[in-house]
Amino acid sequence: MIDKLKLKHVDVLAEVDESKRDLSSLMLDVFGYKNTFFGKRKMFLKHFKNSFKLAQDVAKIDYKEMKVNEDSHIIKPESIDSISYLAMLDLTGMYNEGNRENLALHIANVNAIATYEENKESDYSMSSLYFKRYRDNLLELNLFDMVGLYNWVIESLDESAKSWNERFMSVEVIDSDLDSVGGGALHQFNVVNTIKGICKDFNIGEKDAWYISYNLVMTNSYSKAYEGYLQDQIRIKQEAKIKAKNKQF
Repeated sequence: MIDKLKLKHVDVLAEVDESKRDLSSLMLDVFGYKNTFFGKRKMFLKHFKNSFKLAQDVAKIDYKEMKVNEDSHIIKPESIDSISYLAMLDLTGMYNEGNRENLALHIANVNAIATYEENKESDYSMSSLYFKRYRDNLLELNLFDMVGLYNWVIESLDESAKSWNERFMSVEVIDSDLDSVGGGALHQFNVVNTIKGICKDFNIGEKDAWYISYNLVMTNSYSKAYEGYLQDQIRIKQEAKIKAKNKQF
């Protein structure tokens, strides 16, 4: 019976307070309870007990240990960085700020954003009807497959952020003059500036710029940052030489 559990059941199973668990969905979907006169009289108590026990058994499982099912028909991207820049913005926003009161919907949204482009031919847009249908279909899939996929997405996001942060920190150029006049506030324009940069660097329109892979966007930005870092190092060396000459006189 545990194989019949779907992602949409996760909120019931994750409820810590047993008195608040609505076991009706398990009774109907997993154990096939029929709301007929015979069902009410003969099978209700049996299916309720079975559903209660199933919920208790699943509650003992460590969800964080679930791994992605490589044989699932939902194909995950080879790397989380291969999804589009637009998808990555929505994905990080959903993970960091998404409403988790409805856990099943939260997991479905995260999984759908991460895998939509790999499984569908239409352009990704979180507001599109195609995306919403795809996301809703994930709610009907195997619970453990979807949680395992979610764990992979979150782990991949963390690894990606750490990797890019380390690379950019290694070539960071600190401008004290810029910081003194509030230059740090420019971070709020990063997305706009990034899109403008993509359009210019790749000679494409704004619409297409959103669908450049996140990896290519970040690689291009890193290349610029590294170039700026080298120029700054050359400037420092040149200034040091000038100071050394001035001391001789």
